[in-house]
Amino acid sequence: MVQIRDMTKSDIPRVGEILYEGFNSVASKYGYTPQMHSIQDGTTWAWAMFRHGPSERLVAELENRVVGMTCLNPRGLLGGFGPIVVDPHFQGKGIARELLHTVLKRADNLQGLRCVQEAYNPITFSLLYSFNYMPVANLLVLFLTGEVKHKLDPCNNISTLTANDLDELHMYDNPRSKFDRRTDFSYCIKWGKVFVYRYQSQIRGFMACISGSTSVQLGPLVAEGEEEAECLFRHALMVFKGRHCRTHVMARNHVLVKGLMELGFKLYCIDMLMVRGSGSWYPSQYVETFGTFPEGV
Repeated sequence: MVQIRDMTKSDIPRVGEILYEGFNSVASKYGYTPQMHSIQDGTTWAWAMFRHGPSERLVAELENRVVGMTCLNPRGLLGGFGPIVVDPHFQGKGIARELLHTVLKRADNLQGLRCVQEAYNPITFSLLYSFNYMPVANLLVLFLTGEVKHKLDPCNNISTLTANDLDELHMYDNPRSKFDRRTDFSYCIKWGKVFVYRYQSQIRGFMACISGSTSVQLGPLVAEGEEEAECLFRHALMVFKGRHCRTHVMARNHVLVKGLMELGFKLYCIDMLMVRGSGSWYPSQYVETFGTFPEGV
């Protein structure tokens, strides 16, 4: 019998192993370069989820051993969940289904729930689809290794957010993303950076960044247009000069994607933004990009 319980601090090393082994085994199975270079990368991610403190951090136990995990993060009336990962040696035993079933029970009060799903992983896609998740947008997973190809000029419209600016940022983000992400922004300010694009004192975009053990996560981002979004990316690349960077960009924002590729970004794979809850949430007309954490969205 699979037992689902809340994650504790003592579970972090084991969860780190599962994240490393689970994601890398799936990527290798379908011919993709593994995303994590060491167990330390997985442990860093596990610590991040524990520090961020989503309301539900769940692990699955089988035979007195932690074999899977996932998170649920309510953000107002909507929420996100993920990642959902199972130890490769225990896959095929219905563990992911039990984790997802528990997440949905605990999310009964939410109008909608979204997640990010790799397009190359048909097994997890089928699982999500069986729980009435539907794809609403394609995301291009882009990565940059090393220096950019072109000179980066400073943008005078961009500043670094402080904790005193959280209310202003929430008032900008909430009507556009439809999510209450103040907890996410507080985490990003404490453990990373949040850059804000202003024009005549009005916010026209922002980007949150988290620096991990081997790469920098660029996103989430919301901006009025692709010009503001590209300026935010260029500023982040100046700040994190020479670091490996990774982001999820909506495929529809082809001008932004072209600009990033001209800077040296390359395509890793295509992911899908999936939503459960009929009519609960669809991408807005604004430019949005996503990071891997907090839990993808």
